[in-house]
Amino acid sequence: MPKALLDVTRKLRSWQPLEELTVGFLYGVVKILGALPSRWVLKLGDGLGEALAALDHRGRAAAFQNMRVVFGDTKSAAECKQLLRASMRNVMRSILLLFHLQPLTPKRYRAWVEMVDKESARPHDYEAVRTRGAVFVSGHIGNWELLLGLRLLFLDYPPTVFLAEEIEHDALNRLLKKLRSHGDIISVFRKGGARAVMRIVGEGGIAGLLVDRNVRRTHGGIYVPFMGLPARTSPLPAVLALRYGAPVYPVFLVPHEGRYRIWFGPDLSEDLPHGTRDEQTRALMTRINEALEAVIRKDPTLWNWTLKRWKSRPHEAREGYPAYSEYDPV
Repeated sequence: MPKALLDVTRKLRSWQPLEELTVGFLYGVVKILGALPSRWVLKLGDGLGEALAALDHRGRAAAFQNMRVVFGDTKSAAECKQLLRASMRNVMRSILLLFHLQPLTPKRYRAWVEMVDKESARPHDYEAVRTRGAVFVSGHIGNWELLLGLRLLFLDYPPTVFLAEEIEHDALNRLLKKLRSHGDIISVFRKGGARAVMRIVGEGGIAGLLVDRNVRRTHGGIYVPFMGLPARTSPLPAVLALRYGAPVYPVFLVPHEGRYRIWFGPDLSEDLPHGTRDEQTRALMTRINEALEAVIRKDPTLWNWTLKRWKSRPHEAREGYPAYSEYDPV
């Protein structure tokens, strides 16, 4: 959820009845958006994205710092502003479509999501996923909210769990969990959610993980290269793959002709170099970050640039890190 929206919800913490009223209002928004024509919802998402790009000062500052890390001086200020506007339009479309498509049924999902290659029945080793489970890794790229519905596209997938960020309001968390959970598709929050993810993958299920957020050392994050800088990254995908032998596929939903196309990459856990468990973990997480980086560099408008991806840095001196970064020693 964009930083500006989170700031508004934080102000509600001191008065519980107002928070409950806000959640009730959002349930009404779900019903209204579900009744509107899809083209109106997309236009509304574009408008809200433009507004956030203009009004969310802290998010804009973080985005421009991130762009400086990735692009250096190769993009002008005008190009960075244009990129941020496109990025925020994509972010708000993702959020509003989660509301618009409730209840999320296989028919509604398939109206919005198509395979990359219609001639190919399976874009990945479907049998391995169906029988052994898998770890799907992605980021806040394209429409990450609709990734949770993959089981609606492949109906004989095993049970699927998606790990989401928890915000500071229980009532809002309950709403988001309800919107993201459908039958054998389960949404859990990061706090305490790793145990649920490990249980489901250990039983042959699927885990969906967004791995482009900063994860501090105190929460298990390790430094892995991302866009040219070491970035604190959750090692959970590698832990699952190495412990349970589950394949690891990068997967993204990218816009295409008013809809979204699903793209799967190859199993990144194959042919890992020999070494200690820690060395293999870092090797696999490096591959995962490289997969995300390739998609972002190909189309930077798909990523949410307001994320403070480099909130942690390994040195006391900034040495190329954004101004918002904080010293988090190895």
